Amino acid sequence: MKLNLKPITLANHEVLLQLMQRIYPPAYKHLWINNDCNWYINSQYNLKQLTKELQDLNANYYFVEYNNKTIGILRLVHQKPLRTTKLHRLYLDQAYQGLGLGQQLMQLSYDIATDNLSKSIWLEAMDTQLQALHFYKKCGFKIVDSYALDFDLILDQFRGMHKMTKQL
Repeated sequence: MKLNLKPITLANHEVLLQLMQRIYPPAYKHLWINNDCNWYINSQYNLKQLTKELQDLNANYYFVEYNNKTIGILRLVHQKPLRTTKLHRLYLDQAYQGLGLGQQLMQLSYDIATDNLSKSIWLEAMDTQLQALHFYKKCGFKIVDSYALDFDLILDQFRGMHKMTKQL
């Protein structure tokens, strides 16, 4: 059982979009008015957005592969002057949760952040995603700030976000 990170390229755009159309809705469609998360997926994973994100030389963007099957994504943004890395995106197919892959991905994230001279890693998590919050706390992250999302189509009760950080 091998976990692997494969860099995402522009040539992979359609694969990325299809993956997110498959794995995002089961976990997050309840957040959006009328359970419609397509506008969000299309805003975050369209070709223009991917092009912009891949042009960031201080970021790593990967497909997560397990046993040669693409099961998620991971994006890290290195804020070098601040010596910190943002864990920008971490999504896994729900069918592969509970296998210890999240722990492995976190360790890979720490290693990549350290290789980029970061002293800390941080992320933003929804305050209602209790399973994710529990996982991040178990990994040693601490809540340092809270705010509300300003997406028009998100339901009010799901706007709460926590900024969490961990020293490396």
